[in-house]
Amino acid sequence: MQPITKDTEVEVSYEEDGVKGACLIRPVPPKDDGAEEFEEGSVVDAYYKGGWWSGLVVKRKEEDGTYLVYFDSPPDINQFERKQLRAHLDWSGSKWVRPENKELGKSEFSSGTMVELRWSSAWRPAMIIKKVENEERFIVKYCDDTSFRCSKRSRISVIDSREVRPRQPLFSVGEYELLDRVEVVVGSVWCEGVVRGIVFKGRYMVSFGETKVASVQVSCSDVRPPMEWEDGIWHKRPKTKSKFFGKFYCRKRKRGHVQHKSDLNDTVRTPTSNVEDTQATDTMRVLPFANKSPLWKIYETMEVFKKLPQRPHFSPLIESTSEDFREGSALGMMATFSGLLEKLKDMEADVTVSELDSLKDTFTKLEEHGFDVTRPLSRINKLLALKGRQLKILEGRRGLDKERMDESSKRHKAELEFGETERKMVEVKRKILELQRQEAALKEKKEAAEEQKDQACRKIWKVESCARDLGVKLEDVEFDFETIVSAPW
Repeated sequence: MQPITKDTEVEVSYEEDGVKGACLIRPVPPKDDGAEEFEEGSVVDAYYKGGWWSGLVVKRKEEDGTYLVYFDSPPDINQFERKQLRAHLDWSGSKWVRPENKELGKSEFSSGTMVELRWSSAWRPAMIIKKVENEERFIVKYCDDTSFRCSKRSRISVIDSREVRPRQPLFSVGEYELLDRVEVVVGSVWCEGVVRGIVFKGRYMVSFGETKVASVQVSCSDVRPPMEWEDGIWHKRPKTKSKFFGKFYCRKRKRGHVQHKSDLNDTVRTPTSNVEDTQATDTMRVLPFANKSPLWKIYETMEVFKKLPQRPHFSPLIESTSEDFREGSALGMMATFSGLLEKLKDMEADVTVSELDSLKDTFTKLEEHGFDVTRPLSRINKLLALKGRQLKILEGRRGLDKERMDESSKRHKAELEFGETERKMVEVKRKILELQRQEAALKEKKEAAEEQKDQACRKIWKVESCARDLGVKLEDVEFDFETIVSAPW
């Protein structure tokens, strides 16, 4: 096992926002050089929210080289660049092991597939995250526009399978005729409409719902024919004419008709006026353009302008914009104002301070054109104050997380030292037992040597006793010898 010592860089797995993980410490994986192109089904780590999260590549987008990565808990799919990914490696305790690629099922509704969701009488783009197990429902992620781009902050919902169909294929019909039923892209939604007029080749006036008045001018690229998805096959909807007759719009003047040129200083009603003409406090005001577009009536009926009535003057357009573009710019500001309010309403807690500052700057610019932005700015300021508190709390939590990691590292080091000490104690006990065994053997050997010594001493004593007897006998012999020699003749 690779040792983890002081000052060694490590990775810590933990839980956050429901993402599963085990509490462990491991070495930092080998550096990813970014040369490998991941295949669909590759298990990868994606750098997200300041950490590496394990996921599965479900699709590689060839047009920009990015990857769609599926996360299981909570279910989500996000788009990442190659530099934000690395191959997933598991630490076995002694080496890195790379898991095998997973086999992905292919269908019209597999993970990462772009689809369309029924939204009242319209269709909006979304992406399949996964099918709900044992249910005829899908977890989907709404896309920001009809180019099927989904951001990390896009809303996720569970939708009945009957409200989901594949992305409608591109289908060109050439030119549309008066009263043709079509689908028109409005923001991020394809809405059903009727061609009410032909401005010129490739541009049409279209109405929505049951109204007979054309409300918007669109180009051919923003229009598609209605189609039906049935039994896994796309069917062209029978070409029927609307029962209502619309006006025919044309830029050319017919012979004998005088084209009226509106005075740009005409007195016109603002689109958000809700007061009666007879009231003294009427909302009549002078605008720097002729109020011609039918979109003003649509804005007038929108809920957002009923709750926050507006009386913009658009006076800065006189100096900044030519006459032909002033009404379009004003309509764009109305759309921007309503869109920003919706964005502010759907704001999530992970919004950044820079995003709030950007919203604040935009509302401030709208205020210069006469919009009443008091309440939106007040809400943004409150959110900025909360973000300040949130950042302080997050900073404190990061400090606690660092302290926890430090203590976990100390605990791990202490566990290693404890294990090493126990191992040494076992080794010492083993040596003590070995020495005791050797002591017993030596003691036995000592007793045997002592016995041999006693036996040798007894033999020596016996030999010495015999030697003394022989010495006495030798003296007797010598005495007898001398006696014989010295005897007289």
